[in-house]
Amino acid sequence: MLDFVLFGLSAFMAQVLTNLDNLAALLALTLVSGAKRSVFGFLAAQAIVIGAALLLALGVEDVVPHWAGYLGVIPLSLGILALIRRKRGKETMTNPNLETGASVIMVTLLFISLSMDTFAVLAPLLADSAPSFRTAGVIGAALAAVSLAAIAMLGSIAPFMSGALARRLESLVPYVMICAGLYILSNSWTDAV
Repeated sequence: MLDFVLFGLSAFMAQVLTNLDNLAALLALTLVSGAKRSVFGFLAAQAIVIGAALLLALGVEDVVPHWAGYLGVIPLSLGILALIRRKRGKETMTNPNLETGASVIMVTLLFISLSMDTFAVLAPLLADSAPSFRTAGVIGAALAAVSLAAIAMLGSIAPFMSGALARRLESLVPYVMICAGLYILSNSWTDAV
């Protein structure tokens, strides 16, 4: 039981740490486009990303069993590339620009585009897990998305999360991706036996 809780907690943390940029965008959008519309779009995008990660995990298991762990190369590579870009100073800090009355569909599409790092970490993590652990991972990721939405709702009432704090926390994302990739790759050797 503790194994499932810890795996769910790891998926929770991966979801939170790869969505810190989304949280900053969500806080800004709640002030511009309204809290309900922005939060609903964010939650819809996260449901799509988590569902797509789960579908990929299920598909990879059927197509190439025992090789799913090598998908860890994806988040590992993306994390290393993010660190290289940061060292070279080429990382761009772009803020999402949406009209004041942006529809839920537009908000959802924005958050799907901002969630590719989440997908890159979550899909291999779920693909390299047993079915019962996948359930714990999906529950952990979903709870993380709901927690971030709750923080955004609270932030729309009393803005307590500044953009500077979100940017500082966001600097952890490449390290999370590298650690997730290394974990997935290290676990793939045990699956081959």
